[in-house]
Amino acid sequence: MFDQVFENLQKATESSIKMQQDLFKNWMAAFPQAPTAAVPAPTDAIELWRHKWEELMADSLKRQKELVDKNYDAATKALESIFAVEDAKSPQDYQQKVTELYRQSFESLRQLSEAQMRDFKTATEKWLELMSVPS
Repeated sequence: MFDQVFENLQKATESSIKMQQDLFKNWMAAFPQAPTAAVPAPTDAIELWRHKWEELMADSLKRQKELVDKNYDAATKALESIFAVEDAKSPQDYQQKVTELYRQSFESLRQLSEAQMRDFKTATEKWLELMSVPS
């Protein structure tokens, strides 16, 4: 019973990570490759763009770290709830605790997915803005 919940959570997390990796690969493919000829000295506009890019990436990684921390906290709470199910005295009490555990698990998964999508949308907007506005 719990194996299925964790298996579904794992599949959802893996697919989310795969989507992010694929998207990152596509974004990186859009950047021009370094020329083999002599590279001209960087201009102020290029330095400004590079600085903005660094800020964007640092901010994105910070948000991802916060999401991972929230996910681990939710997993810890879920484990505590799983062990609390053993304390059920009657079948009705057991059913109530299991139902509540399922609700908490799916609510946690929903919140994590929404947070990832919000961060993805925010990062996409900032990256598109950075790519479209001349520095």
